[in-house]
Amino acid sequence: MGKNRQDRSTSGGSKAVDYSVNSAAENKSLKLREKIYIAVAIVVVLVSVAGIIALRYNRNDTFSLLLAEETELYDLSIINSATVEDFMEIKGIGEVKANAIVNFRESIGGFTDINQITYIDGISDATLEKIIEHFYGEGTETEE
Repeated sequence: MGKNRQDRSTSGGSKAVDYSVNSAAENKSLKLREKIYIAVAIVVVLVSVAGIIALRYNRNDTFSLLLAEETELYDLSIINSATVEDFMEIKGIGEVKANAIVNFRESIGGFTDINQITYIDGISDATLEKIIEHFYGEGTETEE
């Protein structure tokens, strides 16, 4: 009977050892999978955030694309010194939009690119075109 007890405990012990070895390997595999899932999730979140930011600040409107290089030629001191009343003289710009332009301009320390005006909600490329025509006239850009 003593021999049977040894056999049982030996075989039971070996099963426990085999089970714990398999469990450790499975745990290692699960940890690796979990790390991969977390890494993939982080990449997806970062790409999504970058896409949202790009969509928010990227203006692919036709007028902006046409004027992308030309707008660097405008004397921005004119726009940067314009008053709310100056902007209100433009058809389609009321007091609310004019204040939004001036407030935004002040918050960024002045426009460095005329296209920055389109970052303001409610200011479209068509409105930007009207602003340029009002302050600079058609085809009267000045070189810096």
